[in-house]
Amino acid sequence: MKLSKDLLIIIPARGSSQRLKDKNLRPLGRKKLIEHKIKQSIDSGVGSVLVSTDSRKIAKISENCGAWVPFLRPKKYATSRSTMMSCIVHALNFLKSKNFRLPDYIAIFPPTYPFTTPLSIKKAFNKLRKNNKINSICSYYQSFNHPFEFVDMKKSKIKFDIITYKGKVLSNFERTQDFPSSFALSGSIRITKTKYFEKFLNNKSPSNYNYVVDNKSCIGFELSKRESFDINTTDDYELTKFLHINRKVFE
Repeated sequence: MKLSKDLLIIIPARGSSQRLKDKNLRPLGRKKLIEHKIKQSIDSGVGSVLVSTDSRKIAKISENCGAWVPFLRPKKYATSRSTMMSCIVHALNFLKSKNFRLPDYIAIFPPTYPFTTPLSIKKAFNKLRKNNKINSICSYYQSFNHPFEFVDMKKSKIKFDIITYKGKVLSNFERTQDFPSSFALSGSIRITKTKYFEKFLNNKSPSNYNYVVDNKSCIGFELSKRESFDINTTDDYELTKFLHINRKVFE
């Protein structure tokens, strides 16, 4: 296998899941979630695609879809407490041990974002490369819930105005349409220069809690709410199937 010199896309896809059993293998239309993510990544045409999994079933499906699966991720890096950084560090250390030249950038694309488009992936990567003094790019979207809507519960009473946003609180507004725009991070697209990860490669703990983007040197890439939709629960999955069937209505 010859790696792209520009970008390595790592798709983390462990076999187990606490909140939604076997979520990476859940069907969405004619493809499983892992298959959708591999196709999006390959169709973007921006780099090599590696699937990091502890599941032989996911590995076989991934290889059949054209992804590279050079190892099975050790179980200690594939538990509910293992971090994303530990997954990335394991993959990079494996590649170094096999004398691969690491690409200039690493992307992390979880399968649970089924509506990310290849075009968005390509645009985000090109935006980061044009800002060569910046280490990372992370997607964001106009949030579903505004910060003003969060409340604190004390016994049976609700406490409002617990979050100040842009100098205002909920009681400053009569109508929600007058709220200032608010945005939230999305894990759909995260791309970072490989050199950022080098300082973490000696930390081989499954509990490596360093973040996979450099929050001190990061630009944003706005996605639609649809592309930012993430599957974590049964309700999320059922809604995803509805959105997939009615995709022309919601695009």
